[in-house]
Amino acid sequence: MYHQRKHGRIRRLSLSLILATTTLCLLATSNSSAQYTPVGPGDVVDLSPVISGRHYQYWPGGQIHHQPLVVPYIVHGDRPWASDLIILDENTATQTDTPAHMMPPQHSGLPNAHYWGDLTVEKVPAWQLVGEVYKIDGRSMLDQAPPGVSPLFTIDVVKAAEAAHRPMGPGDAVLYWSGYDDRHDRPAPDDRRLIVEPVGGTAPGWPAPDYDAAEYVGSRGVWLMGIDSPSMGGLGPPRYIASGPEGMYVNPLALESHLGHFKYGAVHTEGLINLDRTPNGSLYIALPVKHENSPTVETRAVAITNPDLAARLLEAVKSKRVVDLSVTLSMDRPVWWPGRGVGRHVFPYSRVQPVNYFDGPFGPYWVNTHIMDAHTGTHVDPPAHYGPPPGFDTGSYDETVRVALREFEAEHGPLKHTEMTTEKVPLHHFMGPARVVNVQHRVGTTSRDDWPASPAITLDDVRRHEELYGEIEGGEVVLFHTGHTDTHFRRFIRVVVEQTVKAPLDGQSEGWPAPGAEVIAYLAGKGVKHVGIDTPDMGSVDPVESMKTHWTAVNHDMIFTEYLIGVGQLPPKGAFYVFLCPRLENNHGGPGRAIAILP
Repeated sequence: MYHQRKHGRIRRLSLSLILATTTLCLLATSNSSAQYTPVGPGDVVDLSPVISGRHYQYWPGGQIHHQPLVVPYIVHGDRPWASDLIILDENTATQTDTPAHMMPPQHSGLPNAHYWGDLTVEKVPAWQLVGEVYKIDGRSMLDQAPPGVSPLFTIDVVKAAEAAHRPMGPGDAVLYWSGYDDRHDRPAPDDRRLIVEPVGGTAPGWPAPDYDAAEYVGSRGVWLMGIDSPSMGGLGPPRYIASGPEGMYVNPLALESHLGHFKYGAVHTEGLINLDRTPNGSLYIALPVKHENSPTVETRAVAITNPDLAARLLEAVKSKRVVDLSVTLSMDRPVWWPGRGVGRHVFPYSRVQPVNYFDGPFGPYWVNTHIMDAHTGTHVDPPAHYGPPPGFDTGSYDETVRVALREFEAEHGPLKHTEMTTEKVPLHHFMGPARVVNVQHRVGTTSRDDWPASPAITLDDVRRHEELYGEIEGGEVVLFHTGHTDTHFRRFIRVVVEQTVKAPLDGQSEGWPAPGAEVIAYLAGKGVKHVGIDTPDMGSVDPVESMKTHWTAVNHDMIFTEYLIGVGQLPPKGAFYVFLCPRLENNHGGPGRAIAILP
């Protein structure tokens, strides 16, 4: 009897513990799911200028750097889509510098070689690309220097900011603020004032920290900095010159400024704007394209200024609960579209390495150039990718496309014409609370006899997710988790058919799961403006079905982010998703970087 009563109490106690634990888990899930709210137009500020050929936003030194080029080499004609060839020097407009930009590898024996000299951009952890805005006000020094010389943020200026605000530390994004780029980044004929005239010695230089200021900031545990000047490096004579044989090598002032940060493994962003609209305590996000083995990379930076949302996100950021969802771009990985069969590939991804290196004749720094299609790697599809431009006659499409368009318009209405290239997409559409719809069960559901074919992601899949986790709401970003990229993405292997993109397109393996037009229309009806997927394309390997999927997004001004990886790191509900790509003018795509901030 005693044992029966004892076991009964144990069973009741166990049941109570299970119920209590379940309740706590549900509450935790509910709280984590509710903590991140959608982003409205007034909640986020763009900190990157549009990259334009009408502006001089690249480095003029050595005559080896070049203006950015966006060449519309695929246009609407017989085919229903547009893309661009992007040729971009890493040192253009908003850019992220890693230690490898100014520090050779430790084993090289070159001047300034350092432990952090191997830290290129693809190795920087995602949590290091975000932080709490902490501004150092240098507006009073703007243009207050002789021609060809930079006014400097000194250690006293930095300490004054600490006295006025609070001590800086880990998790902060320290931003040197003078308003320089806002004032001087102008289109031609006034374009030379930003960089060319200061470098040429005919106008005052941009504000920049000296070594002592930069070293002090790095010593406080800050891993991310930024500046609204074209470079973190100042113009003028160096502050530190060694005597005797050690003086045979002298760091220019520009290197001194960089080295103070890089000594601590920090990274920084250059070429920012709009810091006057970015209060302390905002969430700073600077996402460089994930090029392999690149030291300084084109970037887009933003700040979430909604204080409640920023505070919630920063709790996770400071705990390093940030994950990368982007594939690494390299010439030996399948990051560009190969097309079906032979001779239908887009321009392959290419890296010009190096444009300059530490032991070269143009200065002790490393920089590359990248040449790529606008839909390379993890990228965005804006409406103008598949949406015809104003005035275009859709009767110019070939017969297959015209038939598909008639079918589409019979069900979904006339196809919109649009000019919404990537830089025109509303900024808040690039981010929001993530809803991860797991569709891995669709893998393996097609017949080999039907290939090339993609398993269909259906409305039932979306509705089942909503039954489990609640209705999808406007402002959320819907991510389809297929597992395709995680399973297949790897470097090319000789004589082995590439399985991520090429084999599915050619019918040698099953296509990736893809949603049809009705799924995209359903999400649009919910107010969703952004859908992502961990496959090379949102559309099916069937080109007609793919057109209809993309056209549906066009009609609702939606964007797609494609070629994600690691989506399984996110819960079904509760994370916060961000995709950013360089703000190139008239770009019909945009290779970029996707991250998620976890609950």
